[in-house]
Amino acid sequence: MNTSEDWDVIWKWQWFRRALWQPHYRDAKHPEGRPARTTPMWAEILKQLDAKRVLDCNCGLGLRALLLQEQGFEVVGTDPSPVAIRHAQELAEFRACPVDFHVCSCEGLGLKFEAEFDAVINDALAWVLTTDDLRAAARNAARALKPGGALVFAGPDQWSSPGDRAERVEHAWESAPRYQIRANYGHGGLHMTLVVARDRDEFSIIENHLFIIHEGGAARLETAAIRSTMGWTWADLEEACTSAGFESLQTVKTMVGGREHHLNVARR
Repeated sequence: MNTSEDWDVIWKWQWFRRALWQPHYRDAKHPEGRPARTTPMWAEILKQLDAKRVLDCNCGLGLRALLLQEQGFEVVGTDPSPVAIRHAQELAEFRACPVDFHVCSCEGLGLKFEAEFDAVINDALAWVLTTDDLRAAARNAARALKPGGALVFAGPDQWSSPGDRAERVEHAWESAPRYQIRANYGHGGLHMTLVVARDRDEFSIIENHLFIIHEGGAARLETAAIRSTMGWTWADLEEACTSAGFESLQTVKTMVGGREHHLNVARR
C-alpha cells in the first residue's frame, strides 16, 4: 500500500488517458484543469518566500512543476514512481519546458540533493504513514534546502487540534461514494475502466484502484491501494520539523481565486 509499484499502476493508466487531460490541465475553468486551479496557492507562497529554485517533491506526472516553471521559478521534480517520472519527462519535452525530473522518494532527498533549493514543496504527507517516515521526510527536505530555505507542505494547520482528526476523516469519507467508476476510456484497441472501492479506519481513507483492462478480446485486472491518513496533528508536524533542524513552523494564509488557502511553512 502506497508503494512505488502502486503508484506505477496509477500513473501508467492516468498517462493512457492523457488525450482527455493533456490539452486542458492548464485551464482552470476546465474539469481536467485541477493543476491550474491549485498551483496558484503554491506559487503565491513561493513568491512571498522570494524562492527562485524550487523542488516539487512527489510531483507525479509533473503538471504543477511545469506550471510553476512557466511562472518563472526554476523547478526540479521528484517522485518515487519511475513511471510517473518517465512520463513527466515526456510531457516536459513536449512542452519544451526545462524541468529536470528524478526518481526519488521524499525520504531520499538528502542523498540526492545537498543545500540546492530555496524551497521544497510537498502535498503528499498524507501518504506518509509512520512517525519515523515523517521525521525522515522532514530531515531529508532540510538537507536539500539552502540555509534560510523553506519546506512548504499541506497538512493540519496550527489552529487545529487532535480532536479535529475524526471530523477530517468523516468529511473525507462523505466527499465521494464508496464505489465509483472514475474513468472509462479506450484507445487503439485497448480499453480501461477504473473502479475505486473506498474503505476507512480510525484516521485514514483507503482507496483500492481496480483497473479493468480489455485488450484483444481478453480481460485482466490491475490493482493499486492508497492509504491517506488524517492522523497527523500539528504537534506531530512540529516535532518532525524541530528534529530535522527547522527553526520555525507556521501556517500561512493566502487568498487565491476568492478563497482562503492554508499551507504550512517550515524555515531553516
